[in-house]
Amino acid sequence: MTTETAATIGANKTDLLALLYAFINKRPQLEFGNYGDRTAYRSGIRSITRQRADALRLLRAVELRDSITAADIVAAFNGRLTLGRAKGKLCLDYCTGQYWPTEYRAAVARLASSLLWGYWRDASYYVNDGGLNVANYIRKTAKKELGRGIASRWFN
Repeated sequence: MTTETAATIGANKTDLLALLYAFINKRPQLEFGNYGDRTAYRSGIRSITRQRADALRLLRAVELRDSITAADIVAAFNGRLTLGRAKGKLCLDYCTGQYWPTEYRAAVARLASSLLWGYWRDASYYVNDGGLNVANYIRKTAKKELGRGIASRWFN
């Protein structure tokens, strides 16, 4: 897989979001043997399910903002989650840190929250919200638009 830049990717925002949605909707491929008991396994499932819901909600927020472009999305890829081409098709790759099932959806949620942080940071220039600094304005906006849970998990 070759890594692409915004200039060479040749995909629109819809294609990139579809790729991200498909990625987070993959089955996590959990292995019960990695958990030891039923309680730990179910706790892992709950965490992974919450990450999926968060990633879906964050991606939808990115999708609804027309000023977040395909170039912005491509530029946000860094670290473990990479965008590239394999056999002429766009594809995502995730380099696992410890355990893929508990990480891959969180990587997409981090990417989407980063895009939204940049969007709200740019919008904060035009907003005078009672003297809040930019980071507090972004956290307040995330809480208002996405809910307290998502804001506390992805905008700290």
